[in-house]
Amino acid sequence: MDFRYTQIQQDLIEAASAMLNGENNLERLRDLINERKTGQIAINAQGSGLSHIWGQFSEVGLLGLMAREADGGLEQPLVLMAGVAEAAGYVALPEPLIELAGIVVPLLSQMNKPECLTQVLEGRLLVGIITPLLPFNNTTAYHDMFIVTSEMGGELVLKKDLNLESRQSIDPLRKLAKANKPSSQNALADYHGAVLSAAQLLGLSKRMIDMSCDFAKKRHQFGRPIGSFQAIKHQLATAYMQIEFTRPMIQLAALQGGVAVHNAKLTAIDTAMLVIETAIQVHGGMGYTYEVDLHLFMKRAWALCGEWGDRNYHMKKLEEYLLNNEMDIGQIQTFIQEN
Repeated sequence: MDFRYTQIQQDLIEAASAMLNGENNLERLRDLINERKTGQIAINAQGSGLSHIWGQFSEVGLLGLMAREADGGLEQPLVLMAGVAEAAGYVALPEPLIELAGIVVPLLSQMNKPECLTQVLEGRLLVGIITPLLPFNNTTAYHDMFIVTSEMGGELVLKKDLNLESRQSIDPLRKLAKANKPSSQNALADYHGAVLSAAQLLGLSKRMIDMSCDFAKKRHQFGRPIGSFQAIKHQLATAYMQIEFTRPMIQLAALQGGVAVHNAKLTAIDTAMLVIETAIQVHGGMGYTYEVDLHLFMKRAWALCGEWGDRNYHMKKLEEYLLNNEMDIGQIQTFIQEN
């Protein structure tokens, strides 16, 4: 199977990555945490507080990456959205760009809501999702309304009509709320959500390894950088190799769907946990502290491991698939295209 992006797709991913790295730096993340602590933050669709860069997402076309050309979008596949999601994970983006562009927009197309979709693509309307695999909704202060998912799509509900209960998050950049509204699983939302959350975990993992490599070059013990010690080098190399093996599994899931989605999310969770352990060890005792920027990415990864199906959920799905289907298994079968 060919996982290579076209030149246009690669340019889109690189442009998104450059914008995200330029706008959402570590200084901004720290400022946002301080604003939340003092209660000074205000968020809305028109642009204040966290959403001051939201207009740029619309201007460069990120909100319409997966929308149909007839609706004013770029009609790109999920595998490209996964590349953008990895870039968003790399910078620990607080705004729900990936959820909106990669899940809400396709859902609105499925539900045949062209007027609502137009407002979303223009950045004038922010829509969240209420679905069983997303028990807590992130940054509800952004959202004007929500899609309550069902098997056939879902229904749009205004935020004021929902009884939202605030919940604490391990991630200081996330503000959670639980909606007491019955919903049913939607195949498209579950598919896109699992793939894109896995891609964000991959981006977070890559960032934590890059931070650890930089730290290992600067930190000295016994007159030498700790990165020159074999034990450190081997740990970082193992984690980096795991990241590189995980990326094609996420791309396969985006292209093929099916059981590959469960494989991808499981592998992304395991990769993130390995990277977190490695990064903390490389940073030593400082790896756990608030003062070290590593915690911003570590806590986001912990949070995403439980969204769109946690490890137990996807392991159970794989178990059911293996036990209830006649399936050829083994290393040689991994990347064979299903008919």
